[in-house]
Amino acid sequence: MFNFLKKNKEYVSCQWLEYGIHFTASGIHTCDKYAHPSSSMVPISPLDKNNNYNFSDYFKKKKKMRKDARNGKIKPTCSGCYMLKKAVWEDVDKIQCMAISTNTSCNSNCMYCYTHRNKEYFNSKVDIPIYDFIKKSIKEKKIDSDCEIQIGGGEPLLKPEFEKIINIFADNSFDNIRIYSSGIKYSQGIQRCLENNFIKELVISVDSGSRELYKTIKNVDEFDNVWANIRSYCNSQGDNKKQVRAKYIIIPSVNDNISAIDDFFKMVVENGVKFILIDAEMNWYKRIHNDVGKIQNLFNLVKYMEAKCGELNIEYGHFSSVCYAIDKYREMYKKTAFSEG
Repeated sequence: MFNFLKKNKEYVSCQWLEYGIHFTASGIHTCDKYAHPSSSMVPISPLDKNNNYNFSDYFKKKKKMRKDARNGKIKPTCSGCYMLKKAVWEDVDKIQCMAISTNTSCNSNCMYCYTHRNKEYFNSKVDIPIYDFIKKSIKEKKIDSDCEIQIGGGEPLLKPEFEKIINIFADNSFDNIRIYSSGIKYSQGIQRCLENNFIKELVISVDSGSRELYKTIKNVDEFDNVWANIRSYCNSQGDNKKQVRAKYIIIPSVNDNISAIDDFFKMVVENGVKFILIDAEMNWYKRIHNDVGKIQNLFNLVKYMEAKCGELNIEYGHFSSVCYAIDKYREMYKKTAFSEG
């Protein structure tokens, strides 16, 4: 009886800490919340000497982390994260959320990306295979079809295994898939998943509504192609017309003005997008997250975008850095009303 109560007691943890796994080009992480000011880019289980994932090492460390959480010990890099909550967590070893970021190569060169200053190096790194692990885990029922799947990178569509991965999820009716793409390359596998409502979010960060601003931010001339692909994806959606989501990352002194935001909304409407995501440049936010004045300016723009969505009958969500800002300054956010002054 004592052991039963101990196993099922409430304690502070999160979905990722309990049931998550995140594959990156440097190893396996517990979660993907890099925008959290205390987060770490260091994997809990680095690649082995052959540059492969060390699954036995990861799951051993994961077991200890879950035991520590049950005993009230949360690692410092999780401290203050909005994902933490007190609950009764089921003691199972299944994977219920998975992030796949196995490559760093990209067909864009975003000015805010960590790969921007050394693009040749990151584009040359070999993608780490993950398809066999996914196939085996599905067969062994370690991953169910309701598992939260996130696929990013790098650019996920540049992964040699991407179409195999997205199609094995479709073959097994996985319907909680989120994909983060530049939108430059088109995927028939994504189209298939959109048609069958398997995708929760296809997020394409355009960050702009004009060709020149897009080129400034992305350092590639793919503006027309990306919006054409967004339009095709939107037309492929099944019953849920809000799977395709255009993201606008607010970048200080680049696109943090009303004119640029209005241009973005013009393209959103013209190409049939029914849902946008509002974010702020991650490294900038991590530097200024204690600066109340700068946070207030950020909230002014967020509120303007929210109001614009109301006018145009478009839904919106907050992403990453904006989520952390709202969580930290909730009362300020609630009281903010947009003012151009």
